[in-house]
Amino acid sequence: MTSKILVLTTREDGSGRFSLTHKADGTTGISRMSCDLSAADMRQLVLFCEGCDLRRTYGDPIAVELQLDGLLLTETPAKGEIHVLRQIGYSEKAAQVEREIFCAEMAGVVETALNHAEQSKHGPLLKSMLAETQLPASLVQGLTDDESAQVLHRLQEMALLILSDLSLEKGGRFAKLLRGKKSRPEAEAYARDLVHSLAESLVVPKTSELGSQMGAS
Repeated sequence: MTSKILVLTTREDGSGRFSLTHKADGTTGISRMSCDLSAADMRQLVLFCEGCDLRRTYGDPIAVELQLDGLLLTETPAKGEIHVLRQIGYSEKAAQVEREIFCAEMAGVVETALNHAEQSKHGPLLKSMLAETQLPASLVQGLTDDESAQVLHRLQEMALLILSDLSLEKGGRFAKLLRGKKSRPEAEAYARDLVHSLAESLVVPKTSELGSQMGAS
């Protein structure tokens, strides 16, 4: 059996390090791959992990790729694993990590990224805005109240990471809307639309899925 040790560490500035040690079947040596990740890359890693998990639980699982600086991750739902490709110049190293192992190691990274977003300059305001968002009934058909609340909470967390970045973009549309009191309603609409857009891409209403299956039969 292939043995693997995945370690994801985070730093105070939000950056981190990806490290994977593995021993493949039929080999005697141990292979290692590692790379430093910027704070922006770490946030993208969190969004990748959360998005894949929502699709797997409430949507339509599909193969999804995430390209970071020197690191390519591919979610392969059918195999229940994450394919990792480390690129250094013309050199490449590849390995697979079980999805459960990857998600378990990501738990601390998710918490750290959210803490950074909440403590950012506009974090409290963004959290307040997102707390007012709701999902259209058409997107939560077939979900229990608890499931709907869980989906909304996770989508709000993803939106917080995205909006905290956008709020710091000089000259960016959302940053401008956020700074002006008169344009605050537009900023709130922007945040609401983002949550809805994430829901539409990650969540499949169960009744629609059932209807499609009945129609196909």
